[in-house]
Amino acid sequence: MRFCEVFMWSWIKGLLGNYQGEQVSKPVAPIVDSTTSATVNNVLQIPAIWECVNKITRAMSCLPMDVLKYVDDEGNTELVKDGTLHYLLAVSPNAHMTPADFIKTITVDYLLHGNAYVRIDRAVGADYIAALTPLASGQVKPILDNGTVVYKYLTDKDREVIYSSDEIMHWKGIGNGLIGLSTVDFARSSLTEAVAAQNASIDMFRNKGKLNGILSADTPLINKKQADDFLDRFREMKQAPIGIPLLPSGFKFQSLSLSPADTQLLQTREFIVKEFSRWFGIPYGLLTGDAPELVDLSNYFYETTILPMCIELEQIIRQKVVRDDRYTVKFRTSVLKRMSDQTRISMQTSYAQNGLRTRNELRREDGYKWIDGADELTAQNNLYPLDKLGESDASQTPQTPLSEQPIKQ
Repeated sequence: MRFCEVFMWSWIKGLLGNYQGEQVSKPVAPIVDSTTSATVNNVLQIPAIWECVNKITRAMSCLPMDVLKYVDDEGNTELVKDGTLHYLLAVSPNAHMTPADFIKTITVDYLLHGNAYVRIDRAVGADYIAALTPLASGQVKPILDNGTVVYKYLTDKDREVIYSSDEIMHWKGIGNGLIGLSTVDFARSSLTEAVAAQNASIDMFRNKGKLNGILSADTPLINKKQADDFLDRFREMKQAPIGIPLLPSGFKFQSLSLSPADTQLLQTREFIVKEFSRWFGIPYGLLTGDAPELVDLSNYFYETTILPMCIELEQIIRQKVVRDDRYTVKFRTSVLKRMSDQTRISMQTSYAQNGLRTRNELRREDGYKWIDGADELTAQNNLYPLDKLGESDASQTPQTPLSEQPIKQ
């Protein structure tokens, strides 16, 4: 299907409709004329966009991904520390990237283009995955062909390669289910406004705040040469690094430039930061770092932006990479909510004393080595009815295992 036909069908059915052929992630037409081109080179030069993308990618890349194996029919799991899946997701997805590099790469594509593509490289003559290789989002196009999705990849040598859906892991943002909508393309109006404000600020400082305007005389000048000589003299005075130009008697200057206060330049640039914080789902206070409720904003950011992204990525990895009902993958999102030592210790103490977690589970969260005898759930038993005081077993400690066997403290 030709490109013009694709846009025709996307216009008729809408971007969220189902249509055959190449899927479209961009607006059919911008709502504002003459908008700035939405390339990665352009958008990442806007400080607010850079910071939004940087914060989200770093938050995602710091999350360890665990491979878990189901041990019963009730959904209980155990951690897998070896095997192909563990090596790919927790050690080295490919020969050139660490897991953090891999997550950052695909997260940038997801945030900017609404789509991240990963080629699943299987070992020759074997039924296991040898590598996961990110593909540049701008070089991949999903195509719906009679109910089957294939992916057309344009290599750096302008050669087209067609991949089946089994060979591509496609992480999609909001869209029609086949392709995500491109954030930067839909934000072109906001991007254009940001570029215009940036240019206005640069022009003002480049001209050292000097104003432009009209120079008028109370009486007509004798001839054109006299007028040109005076204008040349005025330009020299205006361009002087210091000093105040003095006009001869009878001349007036009327400014045509707007001052930064008149254009509300500072307020406009602050609004632009707020605008892009909405586009990328980051509370404004987290970008500036000066909000009094940073802890609450952080929790809100984790719950409404990072956690949904983690769940989406877990699901597509299970579908395309794991493909085995005996195993699952899960981001260890608990590391996002690192709190003060005092608060964390108090919470962990409550978990241990009320039988919610074992001590080894709590040690694992803090990066400590597991120890023998700390895998039992425990609960307090030092509260007794008054008429039964003195009847407790002296061998029992204040932390008694739920299995009724004492453990090491």
